[in-house]
Amino acid sequence: MLATHLRNSALRAAFVIGFCILFAFIGIFTYVNFVLVWAPLAIGMMAAGFVYFVFVPSFFTTPLAGKMAGTFGTKPALWSGLGLAAIGLPLLLAPRFEAVIAGMILVGVRTFFAQAIVTGFVGRAATTDRGAASGMYLACYFAGGLAGTAVLGFVFDRFVWAACMFGIALALALGAALTSRLDIAPVRPSVVS
Repeated sequence: MLATHLRNSALRAAFVIGFCILFAFIGIFTYVNFVLVWAPLAIGMMAAGFVYFVFVPSFFTTPLAGKMAGTFGTKPALWSGLGLAAIGLPLLLAPRFEAVIAGMILVGVRTFFAQAIVTGFVGRAATTDRGAASGMYLACYFAGGLAGTAVLGFVFDRFVWAACMFGIALALALGAALTSRLDIAPVRPSVVS
């Protein structure tokens, strides 16, 4: 069954998109705390804990992902999610607390949104054993989170926060490029002889 899913180009693309989504998300939310407590922002440690309320809007927007994908199509809905997440990246480089929070909200809301769209797509694109396809997607998704933490941690330690944003922008761009491959092949009726 796993080989069947790997032969499906749309599923392969979805697996990599999932990797890219959590790579970007974890890469930001693992290291943004350092940015927040260092100059020029220099917020207190207690305040840094409260910034995770930026996820609250996701509770309201993520359930809309399926409806948007159904109305506008998977590709446009996913492109909008990844694109708006990318718009948040320059805000994360701003020397103003409000701008950084706005960037965090955009990235958080839109990566959750994009992940919901891709999860739904995997369920529709798998022609057999949807549970295995979902498991493979989740394995790739979480591997992206691990890679985002490790790779971007190296980048953050040796370079600067802006270099992390560049790496995250590349991940979101790769996800957006692969979105063009999210087509579900029509199921051909079997011929009865």
